[in-house]
Amino acid sequence: MKSISSQLKIGAIVFVSVLLAACGSTPQGFVPLVKNNVQNQGTKIGFVYIAPEDQATTNIYGAGCLLCYGVASALTSSLDTHIESEISADELLVIKQAVVDGYGALDVSLQEITLAKPIDKMKKFDGENGFAKRDFRSLKQSKGLDMLVVLELNEHGAYRSFSNYVPNGDPQGYVSGTLYTVDLTTNGYIQYLKIDEKVQPQGNWDEPPTFPSVTTAYYQALENVKDSIKKSL
Repeated sequence: MKSISSQLKIGAIVFVSVLLAACGSTPQGFVPLVKNNVQNQGTKIGFVYIAPEDQATTNIYGAGCLLCYGVASALTSSLDTHIESEISADELLVIKQAVVDGYGALDVSLQEITLAKPIDKMKKFDGENGFAKRDFRSLKQSKGLDMLVVLELNEHGAYRSFSNYVPNGDPQGYVSGTLYTVDLTTNGYIQYLKIDEKVQPQGNWDEPPTFPSVTTAYYQALENVKDSIKKSL
């Protein structure tokens, strides 16, 4: 049987390990674009747009068990049917265009490129906050670029929060993702924007089959994201 002192030592090691892991997982904060970084004459900037893998739906958060998730899914099933049939990934192209227009307003042209492999399959980059988590530096030579702009959208449609199987509120219009610009010499961010836009529907949301309040909230979320991109650039 371990002594009390040994147990205390093990407990201390575990605590420090958890603390260090927490410190190492600090979310990347907002990085506003310094316009001079991209406006230097001759700078070549690539652009990658990544649409969500999954179709628009009601994204459920907080339903922490299979039964809870089943109940939550049942509560949102009619809304899912509407969103999945009426909202396509093409709706997100207005956000892509906002990025192109934002750089265009700086007299900067973006060259849309295709990556040889998905970003999450690229080599990891061992850097602190302020640096991209994947190593993009090889693109400097392989694509002849100085910088890379990435717009990655992860989820869209509606967002609904639950405490297990109990709703915390109404479904909200929702778009999530990231927009970032990487210096291909250093792999450092010269711009970073986390996209996590939720818009509360006005009035009664539960109006099947077209759910006009939730649908309007979704399109307002798109507009809000466009405004955020404009301000960040």
